[in-house]
Amino acid sequence: MKYLYLLLLAFSLTIRSTAQTSEELATGFVKKLEQQKFDSCYAMFDTVIANKISADMLSQMWSSIPRYMGDYKTFTSVTKELKDSFEIVFVRCEFEKTKMDLQLVFETPPKKIVGMFFTPPKNKTAYVAPDYVLPHKYYETKIAVKTGTLSLPGALCVPNNVKNPPVVLLLAGSGPNDKDESIGPNKPLKDLATGLATNGIATYRYDKRTLVYPKESSEQIETFDLNKEVIEDALNAIEIIKKYPDFKNSKIYIAGHSLGAMCAPLIASKSKSVNGVIMLAGNARPLEDLLLEQYTYIFGIDSIDAQERKEIDTLNKQIKILKDPKQLKTAKKEQLPVNLPAVYWQSFVNYNQVNVAKKLKQPMLLLQGERDYQVSMTDFNLWKQHLSGNPKNTFKSYPALNHMFMEGKGKSIPTEYDLQGNVDGQVIKDIAEWVKSH
Repeated sequence: MKYLYLLLLAFSLTIRSTAQTSEELATGFVKKLEQQKFDSCYAMFDTVIANKISADMLSQMWSSIPRYMGDYKTFTSVTKELKDSFEIVFVRCEFEKTKMDLQLVFETPPKKIVGMFFTPPKNKTAYVAPDYVLPHKYYETKIAVKTGTLSLPGALCVPNNVKNPPVVLLLAGSGPNDKDESIGPNKPLKDLATGLATNGIATYRYDKRTLVYPKESSEQIETFDLNKEVIEDALNAIEIIKKYPDFKNSKIYIAGHSLGAMCAPLIASKSKSVNGVIMLAGNARPLEDLLLEQYTYIFGIDSIDAQERKEIDTLNKQIKILKDPKQLKTAKKEQLPVNLPAVYWQSFVNYNQVNVAKKLKQPMLLLQGERDYQVSMTDFNLWKQHLSGNPKNTFKSYPALNHMFMEGKGKSIPTEYDLQGNVDGQVIKDIAEWVKSH
């Protein structure tokens, strides 16, 4: 589902309307979508966005959603939250297979929609801390990551009565993730943070830029790349760790999950302060190859119909353009996977994570759930093939764990992420032992 959310994130928009309240605007916009009045929707777009998106693109987005969630039925509840100077309206949309919230972000004053995302509904099941977490063994303090004028809320977990503890920087996967990498009732990065802190290892994690600044991210979509999404903020987070009084002589490690894992070797290569790299479900293959594999897997859970086959064929054509340097240079984002611009994809093309990892002097720990369909054992085996020659590197896989490193049975499916769970305790133990041994 993470890459589905990435697909929908690509349609983050800035929109203008004359509705008096954010709830009225949200309701009116959804009604226009229901009636497929995409030209009317387009007429509401801010001029900054109007030259980057068309009514046809909005139509394509809306028509592609049933492939993942079934036919649209109706919308039900409309709720609002306040965050800083923004009003966030959640319109619960019901589809044949699932429910999703159309999240509309309003800047106030004046009333304008500055972001549009489809997100999974907030699960009514509350987060449950795992048994291996002992709150009395650590304390948590808020420290933001500063990148230029941007400020990303962060949380530092510090073990009690441990002088100069090792520190692990936790990096989330793709999309607008919070510091806990929340999905449904689950918070895998919070499990890792508090689990490691219980074991005497400090941790630091923070909200991603795309979550905290949706307006700026959408306005910069034509220049947004891997550096802006992950690298810059991670390097600044390392500097914060280095300057923290309790960590004067501490060793620093990076632990990335999914996209965060893919980026971890690059971050380590850019910082002399990193003493080791931990990769949880990191892809060794190009991202577009994983995307095609995920489409095929999800469509094939029941059976691939004609429309789904057509979408796979379209994705194949987009990937062909992406892999051609000359075509990629001039390609429009609607010609590329998930409608992300050429600059974004170029930053992935220019980064070979395997080659960068092979040149690292720091030890690496690579972990993989064997039930993971988003980043599969194919990637894990490629890592082993290229990195096992270095005795500093360690590889561990877990037969029962999925992409979130949570236990399950049978074939992993997207709805599994809606079930309450926690990162497996053995993963916490393995990371803790590896960090302390290095």
